[in-house]
Amino acid sequence: MVRIERDRQFRAAIFDLDGTLTDTRSIWQHLHEKFGTLDVGRRTAEMYHDGRIDYVEWARLDAACWKDISLVDLLPALSEIRYTPGAPGLMEQLRNHGIRTGIVSAGLSILADKAKVDLNADLVISNELKVSNGVLTGEVVVRVGPGNKEAVIEEAAWLLGADMKETIVVGDNLFDLPRSAGLKVAFKPVTIQARAAADVVLEGDDIRAVADHIFQ
Repeated sequence: MVRIERDRQFRAAIFDLDGTLTDTRSIWQHLHEKFGTLDVGRRTAEMYHDGRIDYVEWARLDAACWKDISLVDLLPALSEIRYTPGAPGLMEQLRNHGIRTGIVSAGLSILADKAKVDLNADLVISNELKVSNGVLTGEVVVRVGPGNKEAVIEEAAWLLGADMKETIVVGDNLFDLPRSAGLKVAFKPVTIQARAAADVVLEGDDIRAVADHIFQ
């Protein structure tokens, strides 16, 4: 665990969403469970992990499962997702110290955009399910995946007015924690690689513990 210098100045904090700011590990899986498409989701996930399809194709196949579902029907599914204990308080504390906040998610904008509003984040970048007349078209615009998430985080830091050494990153997987970040926090990490890459590893449920390693 790294000790942060007291005079270290951070200007941005960028968070993963699924499993970090929310209690749901995957919005993709959550929607499969809610709309009865979990068997298809398992097959596409297996194809992706076996290398038979790439991430964009996996996302396209998953999104096609929800064609013609209305946004009205999506709302109850989204309302079941809870924010990680302490998430609103941490985001407020960061804002009060002049640290701008961003969310970069390989999940979906239907949840990420809601989190931006609920948590008063400055920026969000995620994958977008296409909508026409209030109904999902079955198409998706892929902006963030495991292969490019580091580059997107670096872009987000730039958009927030910070270089990477001035940026805190918080997530549960290796691709959430770019090596160039000033402080890498693995929050309840799901891989040993994320644990090894982090400056700080937090196992508790309350994400406000991140602040203990910033404001000393």
